[in-house]
Amino acid sequence: MANQLLVFDGKTWVDRTLQVFDGTTWRAVPPLYWDGAEWRSEAPSPREFPSYSSSVSGIVSGDLAELPVPADVRTGDLMVSICAQYGGQSPMAPLRSPAGVLPTVYTLRSGIRLLVAVWPWEPSRGPTTVWDTAGSTTTAVMNLAYRGGDTSAVSLTPVAGITEHQRVNTVPLGSSQDFTTLYAVLTVSDSLTGAAWPDGVIPRAQRLGQFGTQQISLLTADTPGAGASPGSLRMDTTVDTAAVAVITVPGRSDGKPTWILGDDRASILGSTTFLE
Repeated sequence: MANQLLVFDGKTWVDRTLQVFDGTTWRAVPPLYWDGAEWRSEAPSPREFPSYSSSVSGIVSGDLAELPVPADVRTGDLMVSICAQYGGQSPMAPLRSPAGVLPTVYTLRSGIRLLVAVWPWEPSRGPTTVWDTAGSTTTAVMNLAYRGGDTSAVSLTPVAGITEHQRVNTVPLGSSQDFTTLYAVLTVSDSLTGAAWPDGVIPRAQRLGQFGTQQISLLTADTPGAGASPGSLRMDTTVDTAAVAVITVPGRSDGKPTWILGDDRASILGSTTFLE
């Protein structure tokens, strides 16, 4: 029994575990922990499609990029931290905090570096992320929290695919994967002021570079994974460079098929399909 209290009465050990009456019977009090918003006796069950909770983003300069995690983050949320750097050398340990989290690093032909880390958040991980950005002329950072993810399925390589494009105003989005797919689009431009995501893709956080200055912009959106591309992102100007990363936020399937409204593949009903 968890948290069992035994007291020696001089002859034997006697169970003195604290109990509460639930209206029918006496039962042991379950251990509780504070998840940042409420007391829980156990972690919530993972969902197939983890849901976006909140985010924080910024354009920074200097040798270190420090960014807080979202204020409403809870224990067990999956934290997705994205760092886009332009120029400089890739450091040996790019993610300084939280300790023990290993990011995936991609260096593109244009000189952009994309760094992505995903981990289950808990208070011991700290209230901020710190990236080593030495040598980067411009850096965009973003922390996004997702709720209902499968913390046991977190991968060291959360990026399912990445593509790079030059001198474009439209970029195709890669095929969405299982569970929740997060798209991160990085651009280098001095005139980008906005973009339009295709139907079925939900815009999340974005951080645009200063107009008139050649800087990185970082735009994100997500969609339930269905194995097909949802379309293309249209930007309001031609950018020098654009990169599209497909990031998987892992959930846990309940074993039932999923019908995704409006998706080219996952919304086609067969002759024997029944909706509950």
